[in-house]
Amino acid sequence: MARTSKNAETPKRLTKAERAWLLKSATYASVFVACSLVVGKLWAWQATDSVSILSSLADSVLDVLASLLTFWAIRYSLEPPDREHRFGHGKSEGLAALLQSLIISGSGVFVCYEAIQRLLTPAPIAQAGAGIAVLAASTLATVVLVFYQHFVKNKTGSLAITADAMHYKTDVLVNVVVAAAVAGTAMTGLRWLDPLVGGAVALYLVSGAWNIAMHSLDVLLDKEIPEVDRRRIREIAKAHPEVLGFHDLRTRFSGSSYIVQFHLELDAGTSLHETHIILDEVETEIWKVFPECEIIIHPDPLGFAERRDNFEKPAPMLVSSGG
Repeated sequence: MARTSKNAETPKRLTKAERAWLLKSATYASVFVACSLVVGKLWAWQATDSVSILSSLADSVLDVLASLLTFWAIRYSLEPPDREHRFGHGKSEGLAALLQSLIISGSGVFVCYEAIQRLLTPAPIAQAGAGIAVLAASTLATVVLVFYQHFVKNKTGSLAITADAMHYKTDVLVNVVVAAAVAGTAMTGLRWLDPLVGGAVALYLVSGAWNIAMHSLDVLLDKEIPEVDRRRIREIAKAHPEVLGFHDLRTRFSGSSYIVQFHLELDAGTSLHETHIILDEVETEIWKVFPECEIIIHPDPLGFAERRDNFEKPAPMLVSSGG
């Protein structure tokens, strides 16, 4: 018998409506902030002709695209399961995060090219004060956005919001570094400082994009969930007094929740009705720790010979006291 969790009522669990509202509000905030930063940085770049500000502008332009991708992914992931997508549409978040990483990489390559060109033909920075003021305002707006995204991420576990928050966290650092580069170039007259910092920022963006891409691929390719969570699920299941064995744990991440399946060994004399109750009780205990978890449990009679996966060492088999 296999059972899949549908509804689990726990004190900490958000309703679907609450979760959807939080996710949508985070995407609206992300798009609004990204568009505002593009307008401000475009003006600052035209006023200063700074490669560092250009690098920050390029990042913000692609922030708009990335935020729009996140907006689409969140709305699509909230669609309920249908005939063709029985586990829902959560992996659209992983796809959006992967596309975000490609966009960020493209911006990094572009800015590296501009930095090399400026190193070969240095130019002064004009109106440094205006550029620094725009970057300061951008930093403040981005910090507020990141705090809200982290709040939503902690409440919902959304991969797309997590990737977006990682992206904007790098923006905070980028803005601070770029402002320092603009100020340093204006004060010292070292024209190579601005493109050098712009290039370093671009390399940092590419590094961040790589991390986002690897995390997204883990989700899209059904990598196992973290070992600490696998261990916790195993401990919860084995803690039930009627459970005599546990094996073949398989897990994956759907984009915003875990999908878990495993076998439980029960006394061979356990009735179908009693088995049903035991599985429900195990599911409920797991839901208390992982509220959005989808669970499939297969019961086995203790000692039944069957093929088992060979990816992990089998746990010692407990012997029933009833013989």
